[in-house]
Amino acid sequence: MKTKILISSTILILISFLLIGGCATISGMKEPASPESTLLFGRIKLTCSDFPRGWDINGEHTGGIKVHLMDTSTKEVIQVKSRGVDGLFSLIDPDAECYVIVGFELMEANRYRKISLSYRAEDNPYICIQKNSVNNLGDIMWNEVYGSELKTEHGELGPTTTMITKGSHDFIQNYDEVKNWFKGKYPDSAWNNKNWKSVEYKNL
Repeated sequence: MKTKILISSTILILISFLLIGGCATISGMKEPASPESTLLFGRIKLTCSDFPRGWDINGEHTGGIKVHLMDTSTKEVIQVKSRGVDGLFSLIDPDAECYVIVGFELMEANRYRKISLSYRAEDNPYICIQKNSVNNLGDIMWNEVYGSELKTEHGELGPTTTMITKGSHDFIQNYDEVKNWFKGKYPDSAWNNKNWKSVEYKNL
């Protein structure tokens, strides 16, 4: 039985219709920088639904999602970006001992428009890092459901429309599944020789 943490909030989306111009790795995964290196990683997927058909945003998104992490000691926020069809995001040798995932962000653009989605996660638990190990966050599912159009402003580059949506996310905590995926995806990675830790989500 999977454990699920669900947070919901109303957010704003900016839809801009405009013309725009155009370490060692194993299959795209960065390898340990030293024998004592530490890895924090997970997978993330955004699912959008009920948006107007012409925006071409409904469905699943995995690459290019920024995960915002706040150092619980310094309150500094850093970001890591997911990539590929699997939505892998990773941080090698993190500075902090503990982080809070404070939100997510996605920007997509083509010749005709730029779409920016941002989501702030409230009251999230914190996660602590075990050094010289692989810290496995499992899967994160981010969901956005279209609500209504708030306003449209017209500028030199075209109109910008602000929308209201309903956002939520789940920490799936499917550690074994994601660990087996990683070992199958990167069988030659030196990370597989490290101690693996399933990251616990703890209340602040």
